[in-house]
Parts: sequence; C-alpha cells; structure tokens
Amino acid sequence: MPPASKPSPQSLPSNSYPPGDLHTAYKHCLRLESHTGWNFTQDASSEVLMHGMTPAVTARILGYGLCLAPNDAGRNALVRDIIACGEDPELLAGLGYLYAFGLIRVFFNPKGPTPAVTPSLTPTLSLEAAAQNPHLVKPSSSNASDLRKLTLLRDNYRCVFTGGIDKESVQQAADVDPSAPLATTNVAHIISQSLSDNITGTTPAVHAKFDWTKTAGAILERFGGFAAHAVLGGDNLHSPKNAFTSSFEPHSEFDNLDLWLTPAKDAQGQVIPDTYDVNHCYGLEYLRRLVYHVKPQIVFRSLPLGDQVIPAPDPDIIALHAACARIAHMSGAAEYLRELYRDVDNIAVMTEPNAAYELSRALKTLQVATATVPADSDQQQS
Repeated sequence: MPPASKPSPQSLPSNSYPPGDLHTAYKHCLRLESHTGWNFTQDASSEVLMHGMTPAVTARILGYGLCLAPNDAGRNALVRDIIACGEDPELLAGLGYLYAFGLIRVFFNPKGPTPAVTPSLTPTLSLEAAAQNPHLVKPSSSNASDLRKLTLLRDNYRCVFTGGIDKESVQQAADVDPSAPLATTNVAHIISQSLSDNITGTTPAVHAKFDWTKTAGAILERFGGFAAHAVLGGDNLHSPKNAFTSSFEPHSEFDNLDLWLTPAKDAQGQVIPDTYDVNHCYGLEYLRRLVYHVKPQIVFRSLPLGDQVIPAPDPDIIALHAACARIAHMSGAAEYLRELYRDVDNIAVMTEPNAAYELSRALKTLQVATATVPADSDQQQS
C-alpha cells in the first residue's frame, strides 16, 4: 500500500506575497477555496463540464499554479487571467477547468505506456547507419518508428531511470557489464497528448472571456512561457526533445504524474545542465520499492550525428511537466482526473450497487473525451 504521506491535496498556504497583482490574484484563490459550492447558475447543458471540480480544487489549481509556475512569464500570465475574472465564480471555475484539461491533461496519460511501435518490431540503429540518414533528426520528418530508433541510440539503449539495457538492443549498447540488468523499454513522451486538441466544455461566458484558449497548445505556451510548436518543430510530439527511453514501471509513474524531474544543482547551487533529480509523490524510498535499481539522479545527453545532433529532452518541457505534476497532486486535480478516467469493468450489470454511479461517470468521461477531440486528428501518443 502507498504510504499515508502523499502530498495531496493540501490547502493553500497563507498569502505571503507583497502588495501587488500577485498578492491580489492569490487572495482571490484563497477566497474561492473557502466556498462550499458554486454560487452561480449552472448551465444544465451536457456539453458544459467545468462544474465537475469543486471550488476548493479549482482554487488550488490556480493558487498552486501561482506558487509553482515554472517561470515568471507563466506566473505573470496566470496572475493576469485570475485578476481578469474579477472574482466571478463562473469565470474562475472555467479558468481552473481550462488549466486542468488544457494543460495538466496533456501530460497525464491514465492508460499508461502505449507505444505506437513495440520494441520487437523496431530495428535497432547504429551510430554509423544513423549518420548516413540525417533526415531522421529533422523534427518535421519524425515519426514513432524514427523516434524509437533515435531515443535508443541517444540514450545508449538504456532505461534512463534504471540503466537497464534494452533487451532487444543488448548487442548495440556500449561498455556493457555482463551482469547489467536487461529491460523491456519503450518511448516515454513528456507531453503525451495532442496539443491541437480543441478545449470545450465551458460556458459561453468563459469561452468569450478566454477565447485564446482554443487549443491545449495555446494554454501550454501561455503558462509554460515557451512556444511548444517551435521547440517540437510543429504539432509533432515525436521529437527527441519530448521523449526518452524508459522501462515500463517508471514510464507508467511518469505518465500518471506520480514521478517528475527537477534540475540538479552543484555544491554552489548552480544548475547542472541536462541533469535531474528524480522525485515521486510518495517519496524516493517508495519509488525504489516499486522500481528496482532506480537512480536518484539521471543525466540526459545530446548525441552528435554527422552534421546533425539528436537533442536531449528539452528542459522547459521537463520543467512544465514537473510543475503540472506538483500542482495536480497538491490541488487534488490528480485524484479528480484519475477518477474520471478510471476503467470500468462491469457497468453494464445494473444490479450492482454502484452501477448507476459508474455509468454516470463513464458518460461524463466520454463527454470530456469528445470535448477535447484533436482538431487535426493527431495520432495517439504514449
């Protein structure tokens, strides 16, 4: 059983920000957190889904968003959006919903690792062969099969969390210890859901107020403080900057936002490039029980490939994933999303005591899925 010390959810801390817009925005969040229910007329339309989260969860998404924003640009954008709501509960409810389903959701993959190309069907790639095919590293030409080859090559055919060697590529890995553990690996995407999803499910008033939030990519860019399309080379999530090689257990924890990475620092407090501390919502000791040989710190690398380079995972994307993971757990949004997307084994048996609840939840999940349909029918990501 997981330990009881899981940091979720937590009430917002007191307002210690100096007078100014940030102080005002955070004060709005504290006031909203104290509400026991939504005190505005709720749209009964089945297409309006933003009422599903309580005021407390909504307030904590926004409040912890202010506390844990990955950079000042993202924090300042959220400050402006909260103040623009003018303490209108309908607008605040919509803003929290947009951040849950347009931002946190793009990193959350409740189904776990679902690689588009399995290891046994993906031929390994040698450094020499890759150098003769430089188009592989061009973002516009990346696909699931190419990405699998590139991440294996860059990550030296190893799970980045455990060092376990991909069992299909053991002959390719350099400096192999005969006693080194083997692993079945696949590609772990950091952003795992489409950025071109149309975000709906809000009231007309919310849609009019935040008309810039038409896609998940727009919300990610606003809070992340960077243009994901520029980093990834378009809408294609199959970029080495958005992926790494992982075995199943840590990949699943990462997809569920239970595991995240934070920049490692040296003795002088300076960030060590491409080096990250491994964090888990239950603590590292629990993670070690779950994932044998997990390392407390991992190092990514870029790999020169002829006149091209296979880049390391992008630090801005990693930082945004970490911020969303922490916000999700501390606000209670993680539990809300897990419950919403939880599998149902037998809701058809209406004689079960909880069958009506399960059916209602399943229908709501279908509505959410329909409300975030990819605008361009993007391929499934893992």
